[in-house]
Amino acid sequence: MVQENYVNFLRRGFARAMGGDLLDWLQGFTRTRVRALAGGVAGGALMPSSTATAMLSVQMTRRGSVSWRNALAVLLGAQLGSTVLVQLVSFDLQDYDSLFFAVGAFLFLFLEARRLRGVGQSLLAFGFILLGMGLVSDAAVTLGSDPAVEALFEALAQLPLLLMIAAMLLTLLVQSATASIAVALALVAGGQISLEMLLLWVLGANIGLCLTVLIAGWADVHGRRLGLAALMVKVPLAIALALILFALPALQPQDWVGGMPQQAAWAHTLFNALACLAVLAVPTLERLVSALTPEPESPGRPTIARLDPLLLQNHTLAINAAMRETLRVFDSLHLTGESVMQGLRQGHLSAELAAEIDNRSREIQQVCSELTEFLDAIADDSLSPEDQALKDTLDDFMREVPMIVRTLGHEMHDQVGRLLEYDRSAVEAARPLILEAAARFTKQMNTVARMLLRERPDLGRKILTRKQEISRWLIHTKRYQPGLPYPAWEVLDGFQQLNRRLSGVVYVYCHEEMGAEEDSLMDKDG
Repeated sequence: MVQENYVNFLRRGFARAMGGDLLDWLQGFTRTRVRALAGGVAGGALMPSSTATAMLSVQMTRRGSVSWRNALAVLLGAQLGSTVLVQLVSFDLQDYDSLFFAVGAFLFLFLEARRLRGVGQSLLAFGFILLGMGLVSDAAVTLGSDPAVEALFEALAQLPLLLMIAAMLLTLLVQSATASIAVALALVAGGQISLEMLLLWVLGANIGLCLTVLIAGWADVHGRRLGLAALMVKVPLAIALALILFALPALQPQDWVGGMPQQAAWAHTLFNALACLAVLAVPTLERLVSALTPEPESPGRPTIARLDPLLLQNHTLAINAAMRETLRVFDSLHLTGESVMQGLRQGHLSAELAAEIDNRSREIQQVCSELTEFLDAIADDSLSPEDQALKDTLDDFMREVPMIVRTLGHEMHDQVGRLLEYDRSAVEAARPLILEAAARFTKQMNTVARMLLRERPDLGRKILTRKQEISRWLIHTKRYQPGLPYPAWEVLDGFQQLNRRLSGVVYVYCHEEMGAEEDSLMDKDG
C-alpha cells in the first residue's frame, strides 16, 4: 500500500540521518532489560516500521549477544516508540505538506552530506504521508453522502468485533499499524467513524501489529517466540480494553482532550505503554513461549565443525582455523551478492532466491557467532603481534558481517526487485551502473581476503586508496545520473556503506604500518 511505502521511505531517511547501522546502535542498549526497553522506544521513534522492528529484534537474538528477554523488551519499547509518528499525523498538518516537500527535496536532492540527505528524505516521506491522508479524507467526505457507505459504517458500528477484525486485516495487509491507523484518522473527516469505532480500530490495529511480528519472524524460532509473546501480551490487553469500552456509556469526543485524531493517537500510545509493563513478567512469558515453541532438533552443525575447541591449545592452529572459516564467509558473501546481480542481469528475480538468501544468511550468522566465541577464547598473551593483529581484524570483521550480509542479501534483493518493476528504459539505464558498483566491491572484497590470507598488511594501502576511488565514483555517478529510479540510488548507497565497512576492517589490521596518512584517508569521506 502507498502509505506503507511512505513509512518505509521515512524509516530509511531516519536511518541515513543517524549516520550508522541501527541494529548496532540498538544493541548497545541491551545490557539490561530497562536499557533495552528505553533503546527500543528510541529506535521505534527513529524507525516507525513494525516489520523492520521485528526483524531487528530477531537478528539481535541470532547474534547470540542479546538474550531473548532483552530482545522482547526492545520489541515492546520499539512499538511504543513508533506511536510518535501517529501522534504527529494526528494533527491537521495537511495544509503544510508543500513546505515539507520543498525543504525535504532541497536537502535530499541537492546536498551530499549523508545526515542532511536523511533528514530531507524523512521530511519528504512525512509530506507524502500527509498528502495521502488528505486525499483519503477528501474521498471520505465525498463518499460519506453515499447511502451504501453510510449503511456500511452503521453496520460496522453495530458489529465491533468485525470492525476490529477489519483493522487487524488492514494492518496485516500494509504491514504497519501506523499506516492502518493513519487511514482511520483520515476517515474521521468523513464523519462516518465515531470515537468508539476509532478506539476499537486502534485496538484491532495493535493485534494486527502482533501478527505482523509473528509472520515477519516465523522463519526463525526466536522470531516465532517474540511474535507469540507479543500476542500473549497484547491480545488479552486489547480484549480487556474493548470490554471496558462496551461497558462505558456512549463516549463523546468533546468530553476528552483534543479532537478525535489526537484521542486515537493517545489511545494507541497508552495501549503500548501498558503493554510495556509486560517486561516485568518476561521470565513467565519466556517459559510459556519456550514450552509452545521448543528448539528444533538439529542433526549437527557441519558448517562449523572444524572449529574444534582442542585447537585452542595451539594458538597458531586456532588462528589458522579461524582464518579458514573467515574465507568461507567471504565466499558466502560473494555468492549472496552475485545471486542478486545475476537476477538483475537476467531482468527477473527467481521465486526461490529470497528463500536461498535467507538460508545462506542464517548459515553465515551461525558461522559468525561460533567464530566470535572461538576468537574470544584465544588467549591474547600467547599471540605474537602479527597474530594479535589478525585476531583483532577477524573479530572486527565478524561484527561487521551481520550488516554486510543484510545489505548484500535481503535489502539488495528487495531494492533490485523494486527496480525491475520500473519501465525498461529506467532499468537499462541503471543496470550497468549497479553491475559496475558490484564488480568494484567484489574486487575490493577479494583484495581484503588476499591481504588476510597472505598476511600482507602492505595491501592495506592499496585497499584504502581504492576505497577513495570507489567512493568518488559512486558520488560522481549519483550526481550526474539524476534520473535514476530511487531503488537504484538505494543499491548504490548500500555499496557505498559496504565500502566504508570493509575499509574499517582493513584499518584495524594495518594501523601499525599505515600511520597518520592513512588515518586521514579513513576519515576523509565519512
